[in-house]
Amino acid sequence: MKTDPKKMDNRSKTIFKDVYPQIADQIIRRCGIKEGICIDIGSGSGALAIAVSKVTDLNIYSLDMEEEMNQIAKKNIIDEELHHRIFPVNGDVHEMPFPDDFADLIISRGSLFFWENKEASFREIYRVLKPEGWAYIGGGFGSKTLKNKIRQSVNNRKTDHINIPKISITGLKLILNRVPIKDYHILNDNSGLWTLFKK
Repeated sequence: MKTDPKKMDNRSKTIFKDVYPQIADQIIRRCGIKEGICIDIGSGSGALAIAVSKVTDLNIYSLDMEEEMNQIAKKNIIDEELHHRIFPVNGDVHEMPFPDDFADLIISRGSLFFWENKEASFREIYRVLKPEGWAYIGGGFGSKTLKNKIRQSVNNRKTDHINIPKISITGLKLILNRVPIKDYHILNDNSGLWTLFKK
């Protein structure tokens, strides 16, 4: 998916600004990982990585395919004085530039729906996770209230609409079973559609 990095950065600081802290809190509450190494896949402007860093002691690699996006993330990270804990990395979920058993926590909000090969991507996530490490992958707004607020805002700015590809829970289960990831949980609630699993 071709994105406009400056527009994405602006969205993360305006209509989506309350989403990332909410999701960061949910990730930590559900996975319980507060220190070690985290990778944020499809990190974009670094908004989720920044939110997670503020409520944990994790060192975070913000992974994105687009160099311009990584440069924006780098600026945002420096502006937040988090450059000693968040490190932008150019890379693709299908072949991440990390060794086996590297990360304690792997997260992603929104990129799953655009992965070309979801099975290969989940297999790669599993490879990079440490034993006992957690993954929290999916998309959403964190709460029904935020979802409704953002939908209203997007409807008011018709040019800001993004067509997000759909994925069914059944399709997601088939992919995870083929990887195979044995112990996973799929959440489909007011926080969004999320896949959680532990290696």
